[in-house]
Amino acid sequence: MIYYKKVIMARKRKTNKKILFLAIWKSRWYILKYYPKMIYMANHPEKYTEDERYEYTLKLINFLLKACDVKTSVYGEENIPAEDGFLLCSNHQEKFDPLVIWKVFPRRIGVVVNDTACHRPFIREVCLLISSLKLFQNDMHSMVDVITRLTAELTNKRNYMIFPEGWYEEDPFTLSEFKGGCFKSVIRSKAPILPVALIDSYKLFKNGVQPPYEIKIHFLKPISYDEYKDLKTVDIAALVRERIQAAVNEFQKV
Repeated sequence: MIYYKKVIMARKRKTNKKILFLAIWKSRWYILKYYPKMIYMANHPEKYTEDERYEYTLKLINFLLKACDVKTSVYGEENIPAEDGFLLCSNHQEKFDPLVIWKVFPRRIGVVVNDTACHRPFIREVCLLISSLKLFQNDMHSMVDVITRLTAELTNKRNYMIFPEGWYEEDPFTLSEFKGGCFKSVIRSKAPILPVALIDSYKLFKNGVQPPYEIKIHFLKPISYDEYKDLKTVDIAALVRERIQAAVNEFQKV
């Protein structure tokens, strides 16, 4: 079983590299024109407003997804809370999931991200230009720090997204266990939770699936503080997972 999984992951990495290489090659002139400025902005954020940094990053995210032939369809946009200061929680099917959410989300939103992802070209600059809280996995001090900072950000009416599974899995139909620690900040800040179901994002790097790749984003009914205030974090995690799993069961096809 372990050997089989290693073979599958090796094939997937090969496919990932091929798709990314083709996307980079197709957009090489655009990259040469705009990526250096992105690096400069990331190294000198004090020279730009937060809106300028965010909009420029979105511009490059949109171009990257277009180069990868990614199409998006949005459902349930009316469920997005009118007031800022909420935590968006999504299932995780592929590495491009945060980029897809940024592409379609109508307002500014930050991300809680694993530190290992922040060392890759482009993603490194995205994390520097868009509000991001870096989490060092299995580092208790880092976890406490992120919880504290996320609580403050939500209290100050800033929106964040998080992927409570921690990483994306091979099975797009069954969500992994959601980590209870992801929800300590919402309890402390009394922030609403916005569940999101991503459908078909795994197909972007799947062998045999031809472009264009249509990814569906379902914004589900938000969970208010009154709905979860008497629950423990593990129970909140189970509740959010249950809501998203139900949407995946309904909309995710082979």
